[in-house]
Amino acid sequence: MNDIKSSFADALDSQDKERAVLLCVERLESKSIEVIDLYLDILAPALKQWECDYIGDRLCIWKEHIRSSIVRTVLECCFPYIVKKRRDNGSSKSDQTVAVLCPPEEYHEIGARMISDIFTIAGYNSIFVGANTPLDTFLQAAKKLSPLYVAISVSNYYNLINTRRMISRIKEAGCESRVVVGGNAFENNPDYWKEVGADIFLKDPREILALGKRDVK
Repeated sequence: MNDIKSSFADALDSQDKERAVLLCVERLESKSIEVIDLYLDILAPALKQWECDYIGDRLCIWKEHIRSSIVRTVLECCFPYIVKKRRDNGSSKSDQTVAVLCPPEEYHEIGARMISDIFTIAGYNSIFVGANTPLDTFLQAAKKLSPLYVAISVSNYYNLINTRRMISRIKEAGCESRVVVGGNAFENNPDYWKEVGADIFLKDPREILALGKRDVK
């Protein structure tokens, strides 16, 4: 595990998209790493633990965007392995829908995409809505989809207020979906999920697999 973590971090630091993508795909193909472990132990830390002097280095945002772009490409390449993992787990695609999105003004959506794929592995019909979707638009869609869960990924602590408003609007609209929250914004505030009005808090995305065993028939 340490060798791929180091090699992937080096590829990101070098902005070597080809090497980073092929490294991940080759490890998945050789079955030397599981796709969930790749997501949570390699890709997520590579973004979360990266440091840059945003005051002294004016290229930090440039570098951050390139790193994120490379990781997005890896995620797209991983989707066939996501479906295969679902099948290997003995699950088929359910008609139980999960909508995965971010609160308004939250633009960091890679964590939400990972969550969506893990819901897919668990057997749900997971719909990745993504970042900064207008709430009124989402509420209209939710009326038609009637998702079992609405999963909200919050990366920025400052968006917890928007998350609380969003959940309040969802419930006021009569949406019967259970609201699931998670993300880096809760790391130092693990009990704040209650304050924002959520029904479920996912500290570890792997907990989604237990939800799948309970709810998917």
